[in-house]
Amino acid sequence: MSAYSLVCLCIDLINKLKGSRIVNKIISIKIVQRYLNDFSFRGTMNIYQGLIVNLFYTLFRLVIGIYYMLPWFISMGIYYLVLSIMKIYLIVCYKRNGNQMQCYRNTGYGLFLLNIPMGGMIILMIKTNAGYSYPGYIIYLSALYTFYTVIVAVINVVKFHKIGNLILSASKIINFVCALMSILALQTAMISRFSSHGDSYRQMMNTITGGIVYVLVIMTAFYMIIHSKKGKKVYE
Repeated sequence: MSAYSLVCLCIDLINKLKGSRIVNKIISIKIVQRYLNDFSFRGTMNIYQGLIVNLFYTLFRLVIGIYYMLPWFISMGIYYLVLSIMKIYLIVCYKRNGNQMQCYRNTGYGLFLLNIPMGGMIILMIKTNAGYSYPGYIIYLSALYTFYTVIVAVINVVKFHKIGNLILSASKIINFVCALMSILALQTAMISRFSSHGDSYRQMMNTITGGIVYVLVIMTAFYMIIHSKKGKKVYE
């Protein structure tokens, strides 16, 4: 109910701001107009935006993990660090007008290789029965943000796949992988906060969700590799 009320409040606030002078002035700026109207340009800007968010999230996980000696947090921080490096690689490919098919395929290989230590992370989480809780109402905001990122990630994967730019599409797939890992992290926090079933229930749920996330990521990596090879044959 708190999350639903927050969404309604945000929608009402957005509707009130639409006709305001400040919003009209912001929209009149050329780069803002281009961002709103040019889908490819918006995708390009989102690569940089996603990289900045990933780097901040990586730093947060690593600092908290090292300070409180939490292996799960440290593992997540390293995982997001590798995803950030993959985004930097895509940015370099995009700026240099590199071979889109090759960059897309290399990203698929990278996700496939990254899935191996990710499996170890999930096993570590299950074995140690990792769990943590957010203070106050932060968990509701975290849940809202996680569900938002998942929905947006899925929509963007489909949209950017249709426009045919494989580098932008690969960037959105990385966002999708990040969203899946966020779901897994959120689940452990929600069970710690609200569940009364004890450690065995959390371990079971972490096993199920962790297995689903692992399979989805490896299927995504396989799809990228196979799709890039098929595309190469078509172009040849």
